Amino acid sequence: MSQPERSDDPFKLALGVFALDALSDDEVRVMEAHIARCRRCRAEYDGFRDVVAGLALLSEDDMRQPGGE
Repeated sequence: MSQPERSDDPFKLALGVFALDALSDDEVRVMEAHIARCRRCRAEYDGFRDVVAGLALLSEDDMRQPGGE
């Protein structure tokens, strides 16, 4: 039987920050060790990385709201 996801899981909460490369070196080591053994977090991290990579391709014009200045 699988356990329900916890919204207060510190690893789950840090995945987006990890994908943005905004963790300290110590935190990166902890996250790398965790996602090496946790399939669920690894899959979510891979998704965040894909989003971050896509955002990096956008120009300033792409990020402006339609009709905005």
